[in-house]
Amino acid sequence: MKPFHPEEYDPHSNLWSKSNRKDLIATPIFKLVSWHTTSPDKRVSKDFFHLESLDWVNVIAITPENKILLIDQYRHGIHRFSLEIPGGIAEKKTLLESAQAELVEETGYVSQDWEYLGKVTGNPAILNNWCHTFVARNVRKLHDQDLDDSEQIEIFETPIRNIPRLISDNILHHGMMVAALGMYFIKNPMQN
Repeated sequence: MKPFHPEEYDPHSNLWSKSNRKDLIATPIFKLVSWHTTSPDKRVSKDFFHLESLDWVNVIAITPENKILLIDQYRHGIHRFSLEIPGGIAEKKTLLESAQAELVEETGYVSQDWEYLGKVTGNPAILNNWCHTFVARNVRKLHDQDLDDSEQIEIFETPIRNIPRLISDNILHHGMMVAALGMYFIKNPMQN
């Protein structure tokens, strides 16, 4: 085993070659694609499949009272409700505009104080996109929700100090949300 040196790491070195792209299925949110892919040493050469999607954004919205906005919505993939932070597909001109739009649409809240926190991949084995997280501070309610026809979202707020327990109790379980909140707490450690 070799020691890891972050300063020397290059995820773009030694890439596998791709050819013969095939678009197999297109849906409103994903496209299933196959590529014939060959490893640099030529030992592996076969078709691999992945899902293509626009990037996603999510928002850690913090009130002046240091509470985080949470939304509860039905998720078809798990056939249950999911407590989350606001977010969605990055469909606007910029990632920030997409995050701002998702916050207003899902909660009716706005902010003048935005920070880009970072990005993660949802599942790089089969997904090509990134999920970008923003922090919106001093959010205030200015609008009604502007939900899609298929959305039913209830809004909650909770003190930031409650978030680790909600995660450890598996109440907040959406992987992209847990990753976003983990990034937030790494950069903003809670004081005991």
